[in-house]
Formats: sequence, structure tokens, C-alpha cells
Amino acid sequence: MNKLILSSLLLGLSVPALADFNCNGVIKNKTIDDNVKVTQPCTLDQVTVKGNVMLYSNAQATILNSTIDGNLESKGNFGQVTAKNNSIDGNIQLEKGKTIQLHNNRVDGNIELKENRSSIQVTANQVYGNLKCESNSQTPKGGQNRVKGDKEGQCRSL
Repeated sequence: MNKLILSSLLLGLSVPALADFNCNGVIKNKTIDDNVKVTQPCTLDQVTVKGNVMLYSNAQATILNSTIDGNLESKGNFGQVTAKNNSIDGNIQLEKGKTIQLHNNRVDGNIELKENRSSIQVTANQVYGNLKCESNSQTPKGGQNRVKGDKEGQCRSL
């Protein structure tokens, strides 16, 4: 009887871990209750992500008119990221990638762009933290960004 009660308690307390959602192709008008892992071409259009969007090696991501409850971040040498008209509750942290286009996003945290190897465009974003760019092979271009914190490094004039 005691073993039965103990087994029931253990089964009742165990919570299955959710796996990352792997994005491949176009996802539109959907809510994703987990992190989104991008390893190949991926478009998120009018999507709500209840976690982070993570770019891995060679990832190509287009994020449009979406909400990310966490961060937009890179985990490797991504190929391209375009983010337009989004609401991001965390940070944008993109390192060691290639082409970046950030336009008209609301970012509650920081935008940090570091050691990227191709063109970077940062235009008309509203950033409640800092906008920081350093050690990118090309100086980021853009402007009209509203930043509550500091504009630093290569993004000082944006």
C-alpha cells in the first residue's frame, strides 16, 4: 500500500520537459509555448513565442509582426536575420553571424551586435535598454532608433 501511494505521488509530481520547437519553412499566425530553434531557413510571421528564438550555425531567420516573450539570440555562426515590426520582451544578442536587418522593433532589453561579418542595418527601433555594437567587420548603418539607455561603440551614431 505504501509503495502504491509513493508511486502515485511521484507520478503526479513529474512534469515532462518540453523540447525546443524546430522551425523549418514558414510559420504564420501561431503561438509557440517553447523556445524556437532555427538551424535552416525559417520565417515567423504573426507568431507569439513564449520563450527565446535561438539562431544556430547557418540559420536564416525572418521574423515579422511577431512577439517574442524572451530573447532573440545567436548560438553559432548564423547566416542571416531580418526582424521587422516585432515586440521582444528580452534582448537581441547576435554574435559572429553575417547579415542583420533590424527595423521598427520594440525591444524591452538591450540590442547587442558583436563580431558579425557582413552588413548590419539598425533602423527605427525602440530600445528600452542599451544599443551596443562592437568588433563588427562593417560599421552598422541606420538611424532613427529611440534608445532609453546608451548608444555604444559602432552604434553610437544610430
